[in-house]
Amino acid sequence: MPDLPSRRSGTASSAREGQARRLKVVFDAYWWVDGPPSLRHVLREIVGAWHTHFPHDELTLVVRRGAAPDLPEGVDAVTSRLWPQALLATRAVPRVARSVGADIVLTHNFAARYDAGVSAIYLHDVLFETHPEWFTATERRYFSLMTRWAGRADLVFTSSETEAERIRQHTSAQRVLAVGLGMSHELMAPGEPDDPDPALYAMHFVLTVGRLNVRKNLGRVIRAALASSTVTVDRPLVIVGSANGKEEGLDVAARDAVASGRIRFTGFVSEARLRWYYRHTSLFVFLSLGEGFGMPPIEAAYFAAPVLASDLPVFHETLGDSATFVDPTDEGAITAALDAGVVAGELLGPDRRPRGSVAARHDWSETVGAMRAAVETVPS
Repeated sequence: MPDLPSRRSGTASSAREGQARRLKVVFDAYWWVDGPPSLRHVLREIVGAWHTHFPHDELTLVVRRGAAPDLPEGVDAVTSRLWPQALLATRAVPRVARSVGADIVLTHNFAARYDAGVSAIYLHDVLFETHPEWFTATERRYFSLMTRWAGRADLVFTSSETEAERIRQHTSAQRVLAVGLGMSHELMAPGEPDDPDPALYAMHFVLTVGRLNVRKNLGRVIRAALASSTVTVDRPLVIVGSANGKEEGLDVAARDAVASGRIRFTGFVSEARLRWYYRHTSLFVFLSLGEGFGMPPIEAAYFAAPVLASDLPVFHETLGDSATFVDPTDEGAITAALDAGVVAGELLGPDRRPRGSVAARHDWSETVGAMRAAVETVPS
């Protein structure tokens, strides 16, 4: 469990805390112990922030049987053998909720029917509806249950207004609310040491974060980088991530660049190593073809890295003036933006301080406060 701030936010969420009635909440915690890092991270941060800012609420997590969850003090867990996550969320969670007399169930992606209280869901995105070509046939069949079942929920939460509008267009959801996402407490961790990459310690480099799949657009980024004058063996493109989803292969030129060290894949890295990358990169590049939110460029902006992002509505919404934008399908424009961005970034020097204003806009207490306030408005 990440260390959470002991102080309570001086925002609207703390004011609501003193007024709100006590609630019993049952969470779909299928990913609490293991699973996709992003889903596990969001789940843990929501539960942690809820427990911190609304300590009078009774929280119960439904986890997979055989898991050994490290729970915050005062949070209960019930195990279930149901698999995959869609079944645990829609069958086990409401069953546990009825047994404890819960006021609300909160699931992820797959909405549960719960007539004894409020059914809420955090639906991360429905990109598979607008861009099915980015997903495998198996993924599309499974994900289609998200949109088919969304109408069961009294409340559908998501990260951005851009994604909220997509969900409204592709589901029968009654109420869709954009409540944002907060930054990782582990990543920000004041006072915790960074973990420098010894292979890059004395070098300039360009950084991107993402899996090698079609949506993340890394193939085009790599080709644009290889056409640039600034990405070299001595100033490589560093890619944090690995293959996942509908894969995008590397061509011969890219494989040669990997062999020479001009392109470097790191695979999974610790928060301490990622923090060091953000602090020291000459330019952070995030040119995904589509996102529901997209946390990496926000993290990079927090650490004051120059950011080059896709010219998409969601990034204008979440990044504002913290980034430069480019068409993610135009390799020539990407190459030019890379060259200009690297030059400008290296003029900033290494002494970059975190931007508190970025963290303030992406705070878990605000996300959870908005979710709980919305629950209070659902008629009983």
